[in-house]
Amino acid sequence: MGLLINHVMSSETPSKIFTDILNYYKEFSGDDIKIIDSVKPIEGADIYHYHRPHLESKLMENSVVTVHHDINDSDNWLSYEKFHERYAEAKLIFCLNKSQQKSLSEKGIFHTTIIPHGYNKKIFTEANTPKIQKEKITLGIVSKRYDRKVKGEAHLLELFKRLDSRKFKFIFVGEGRSISAKKAHAYGFEAECFERLPYMCFDDLYKNIDILLITSLHEGGPANIPEAIISGTPIISTPVGMALDYVVEGYNGEILTSNYDVDANLINSLTTKNKFKELAMNAYNSRNKAISWEEVINLFTSKYKELAKV
Repeated sequence: MGLLINHVMSSETPSKIFTDILNYYKEFSGDDIKIIDSVKPIEGADIYHYHRPHLESKLMENSVVTVHHDINDSDNWLSYEKFHERYAEAKLIFCLNKSQQKSLSEKGIFHTTIIPHGYNKKIFTEANTPKIQKEKITLGIVSKRYDRKVKGEAHLLELFKRLDSRKFKFIFVGEGRSISAKKAHAYGFEAECFERLPYMCFDDLYKNIDILLITSLHEGGPANIPEAIISGTPIISTPVGMALDYVVEGYNGEILTSNYDVDANLINSLTTKNKFKELAMNAYNSRNKAISWEEVINLFTSKYKELAKV
């Protein structure tokens, strides 16, 4: 008899990323594991997997949780105090990156393991050649735009002021990004924007991006890191989330400093042909560092079986 895993969402608030991840669990968990998602825990599950534990007053026995957010996020909704007791109750905590694990250990929470986000093998094909520098380097922003500035809108605006519009252009993908594109245009940049790009098109999207740019203040993932890795796309990112686990400074990408002049000079320097060529070759050689969602779910199911002693 197989295991019954109940993914507890604790709220009816829809979340595309949670829906997508649940679909991967259901697709890849195997015949010996049954996945049921619900707002409140069901009776009789072997493992309860919580995704919003801060909305619960107590976890069921044999529970695990995933940390989907940046533990250091300043948003009151995500303040650590709302999570600590639930984390302490859980049998195991799944982190997306080393930063989350380190932050939890500093708060006395040690029953953690790291399982990162993956990429969709049906959508993404591994890059078969390194990226080649064109007349203008295309910087890609692949994220929803938030008014509360969590995605680093101020940093992006300061880069618009300092980058050379003769040497860079932008592709923006995500809800609200037409605002970013208009600002880029105002500073003289070529910019394309796709507020709602079908996910089936994302493999082609990364073929048209030379560098993935992440200016976020806080991230759990982000999910676009493994997408960039498998596609051989160099990454320039603030020191957040999975970026610190996958970006080797000066090798397959760069880490931003939050000093706008320093960061702009760093990005502008990539327009020298050998600098970009070297970065692109190293990103190409790092493309096997990302794992697929099938591999991700296999890691989860192994832990489920350990906890249930199957």
